[in-house]
Amino acid sequence: MATTTNQNFWVLRQNYCEKTDQEQMKDLILLRHFVACPWGGWGVAKQNVVDGVYNTNHIDRVGGRGSNGQDKRFVEEMQIGDIVLIPFAKKRECILGRIISDVAFISTGLYWTETDAHIKLGEEGTELFCPVGRRIQIIRDDFVPSARVTNQQSLSKMSKAVISSLPAL
Repeated sequence: MATTTNQNFWVLRQNYCEKTDQEQMKDLILLRHFVACPWGGWGVAKQNVVDGVYNTNHIDRVGGRGSNGQDKRFVEEMQIGDIVLIPFAKKRECILGRIISDVAFISTGLYWTETDAHIKLGEEGTELFCPVGRRIQIIRDDFVPSARVTNQQSLSKMSKAVISSLPAL
C-alpha cells in the first residue's frame, strides 16, 4: 500500500462516554461525512477543546475518565490525508475514511439530549449538536478488518496488523 511519509493511521471511536447510539452515529457520519473530536461534542468538554485547554483533567461523570490527550491529538496531530478507521460497538463493519479538512465546527442540523445515561440526537431539543470535528472522504462503509481492532481509547494509532489488512488506498 502506498502512503505519504507523514500519513497517520488512526482508530477513532464515536461513542462519547460509551453512551451514544451507535447506529445513529454511523448513519450521521455516512450522511454528513465527518468525525467528531473525542470530548468535542458538547458541554464543558467541547468548550475546553475550543479553548485549547483540552480535557486531560476534566471528568464529566463519576467513574469517568479524562481524555488522556486524545482531544489534543485530534486537533494538533491528525492531519489532512490521514486514514481513519471508525469502529462501532457490537458491530464488525467499520467505516474507513480519509481526513479531508482541518478542524471545524460541524453543523449536523440536529440537537442532542441526554436521558437515562444515553445520548440521543434528534430534530428537536435545546442543545444543537455542532461538534468540533473534521470532514472525511468515505473509502468504505462496510470494512471488516482481518485483524482485531483492540484499541480501547476513543482515538489511538492503528496497529500494524490492522494497517496491513487495509485495502489499497
